[in-house]
Amino acid sequence: MKLRTWAKEQGIRYQAAWRMYRDGKLPVPVEQLPTGTIIVKPPKEEPAGVAVYARVSSSDQRSDLDGQVARVVAFVTHKGWPVVRTVTDVGSGLWAPP
Repeated sequence: MKLRTWAKEQGIRYQAAWRMYRDGKLPVPVEQLPTGTIIVKPPKEEPAGVAVYARVSSSDQRSDLDGQVARVVAFVTHKGWPVVRTVTDVGSGLWAPP
């Protein structure tokens, strides 16, 4: 999109956006065409999805962890949500004060 359009979407004046471009302070990637038009490139979006977390309270339940992860992943994919990260934890539920 043109710098003027980007500035309007951001709620700033074109002149302020141009000064930011001139000073190298725009927070987005830009490109100047041979005609002089300044094009703002859209920022790369992070992939949207779900992080799966599974936990067991002791190391002797570690074998249950894989099954727990499989059940949660199956549920999430059944809903049509992509899994972008899986986190597992083995630890006791006891809280130790600092």
